Amino acid sequence: KAMVSKPLSGTLGVNLGKNKTSDDEVGDYTVGIRELGPYADYLVVNVSSPNTPGLRSLQQKDPLQNLLEATIKARDDFAPHAHLFVKIAPDLSKDEMKDVAAVVLETGIDGMIVCNTTNSRPESLLSQNKVESGGLSGAPLKDISTQCIRQMYKLTNGQVPIIG
Repeated sequence: KAMVSKPLSGTLGVNLGKNKTSDDEVGDYTVGIRELGPYADYLVVNVSSPNTPGLRSLQQKDPLQNLLEATIKARDDFAPHAHLFVKIAPDLSKDEMKDVAAVVLETGIDGMIVCNTTNSRPESLLSQNKVESGGLSGAPLKDISTQCIRQMYKLTNGQVPIIG
């Protein structure tokens, strides 16, 4: 209620993900859309966080298709004003990228965020913390991220907006 009573300025994005211990992955996203979508200018279906066990498996073709169809329906029901994006990891194989592109084109989702953090550790990484687990972001991700953006653009024939 506090959000409704105060005038908003700017753009509000809501990043959605599954709960770490959830048995209903799709439900986690759709509940998030139902509860937060009315306040959002855009919604992000994040299937790429390396810190949530099992989350990246949602980037596979059939689970992604099911998830995007459900989240598009939830967005249409609860937040029809909000754009809906899917956020993917840079660690996908070429075949996985092809599957993601096919699902994105088939579902008509508004766009993609390419890409989230990587699990890989480039040899050029100098930090003494380079062996830590979890997602790596920033400058070390520039080349792999740029390549992933380029590949997804080609695979979608430039028909899908990409946020890099």
